[in-house]
Amino acid sequence: MLDVRSNKNQAGFSLVELMVVVAIIGILASLAIPSIGKYMAKARQSEAKTQLSSLYTAEKAFFAEYTAFDERFAALGYSPEGNLRYNVGFGAAGFVATIANGYTMPIGLLPDRSTITYCGAAGAVVNACSTLNGATNVPPPALPAANTTTSNTFLAGATAIIHEGVPAGDFWTITNNKILVNTASGIP
Repeated sequence: MLDVRSNKNQAGFSLVELMVVVAIIGILASLAIPSIGKYMAKARQSEAKTQLSSLYTAEKAFFAEYTAFDERFAALGYSPEGNLRYNVGFGAAGFVATIANGYTMPIGLLPDRSTITYCGAAGAVVNACSTLNGATNVPPPALPAANTTTSNTFLAGATAIIHEGVPAGDFWTITNNKILVNTASGIP
């Protein structure tokens, strides 16, 4: 004879209960996924801050010795490493070759003033670093010509495309007074 009570004691979830749980997970995921891109972009901005801070330190050390600023990475002793999303440095225009104050440019010193020229094109590894394509799979934008030095001031910049929602890019600057500004946010 069959025992009817033993069937009632079996525990488990009904199909309706499982579908409700799946629906709740789907709703939570749809709310969280758009935010993930913004959080990743904010984390990527730390690279710009770190690289600009390192460039600032190199500029100040050079200034302490020669009482002038310079844009060339080799003259400053600034050598970024790794895979970089940001193009960091100075614009192509306004280059000031420092010859005064006891510093002369060594023969063969490369005039690298940005990570694009120092590290090479996207994907290439030069000088122990490389540049990465941004969120829209294009290289980082060029730095504005205003990012330059004079004998007693400098304005360095960093630019990258860190979020697909802002194809114009994320722009940062730092001055000789260590004023760090996000001039155009790359986060929607």
